[in-house]
Amino acid sequence: MEKPLSDLLVLDLTRALAGPICGRLLSDLGARVIKVEPPDGDLTRLLVPRVDGLSPYFTQYNAGKECISIDLHSEHGRDIFLQLVPHADIVLENYRPGVMERLGIDFDRLQEVNPKIIMGSVSGWGHDNSRSGQGAFASAIHSEAGVTEMVARRRDEEPRNDPMSHSDTCTGLHALGAVLAALHLRDRTGNGQKVEVSMAESTLMVNDLAAIEMTGQDPMVGFKGGQNWSPVLRLANGRYVSLTIDITTNDGFRYMVEAMNRPDLVEDPRFAVIENRVENREALTEILAEFVATFDDARDVEAAIGPGGVIAAEVRSVPELAETDWARERGAFVDVDTGRGEMITIPQSPWRFRDADAGVKPSVGYRGENNRQVLSEFLGFSPEELDDLENDAVISSRPPRWSKDSDS
Repeated sequence: MEKPLSDLLVLDLTRALAGPICGRLLSDLGARVIKVEPPDGDLTRLLVPRVDGLSPYFTQYNAGKECISIDLHSEHGRDIFLQLVPHADIVLENYRPGVMERLGIDFDRLQEVNPKIIMGSVSGWGHDNSRSGQGAFASAIHSEAGVTEMVARRRDEEPRNDPMSHSDTCTGLHALGAVLAALHLRDRTGNGQKVEVSMAESTLMVNDLAAIEMTGQDPMVGFKGGQNWSPVLRLANGRYVSLTIDITTNDGFRYMVEAMNRPDLVEDPRFAVIENRVENREALTEILAEFVATFDDARDVEAAIGPGGVIAAEVRSVPELAETDWARERGAFVDVDTGRGEMITIPQSPWRFRDADAGVKPSVGYRGENNRQVLSEFLGFSPEELDDLENDAVISSRPPRWSKDSDS
């Protein structure tokens, strides 16, 4: 079956995470995505661990892309890039605001060579404001945008950084939506479009508690937003289960009492009304923990508590989820060949169309792997011209050590 975006060509200048996610998803939807790296490559290629010389971190969000490497700081390199732009539908970039202008490949210049080009720009704080020039990694945005403080406050602990880069991943998803909307607008107007997405605003958008935070109120009594009220408790076998229940609310307390057959708890003055239960949450949780510790399976805990709104989820690692029937049935993970048979397992994209195809192309390129193919196909460069470009360091590549060894 055909993929939805199979008629599109994307030039992906992005590095690290927020931008490459957008490019990976466009590729999964069928677009031909050409990753354009500088001579020093994408920073995430350097991240450990490595599998056959490749970083799984890099692979997860760059699988399926063709990889070329051009020195855009050279006049000849910029000229080559601008020659590619008329063939493209989308250019993605996540430089700091102003860098594209200094390179001479800003949106106005791109439109001169391709009036219908869509440019998706990702940055930490957005363009044309007092913080535009400020650098941004996910941990910095989490700190500035209220996530780190809120998590620490709600967990009653010192602030610390989350291992996941939520700001990056959410921004990549917002960038995908933005460029698809720009494409739809182009279909109506015939005109190209620049759309920019900031990590800070993306982080605020996905913070489901942001509006509550803005009230300045943090009520402890009642049906509250957020997931930190759901206890995580140990099973008899030593594993853990997460329960989507707030046992201080009237319904949550009732479910607990009925499941445990403990009507005496209703008479306990510590738990008589919701205010008392909030004050004595820790003691009430310990009682529930003793009950949960009699089960070996999360499904049995869920069945014992009863109501459909209460979910008992076993705490698993990513590899453990990958071994479940669900993951196999859904095809939730894909093996990507490093180039000589070793595999890096990455998550599949989440879409399943009824009458179309989607999903990651299970390949990953080294820096500059597709230089010759892409530049000869689109620009008609001869082998001799490509040799000259390599000798002048306008284009470059870095094959894995095993590939170079096999060529010798």
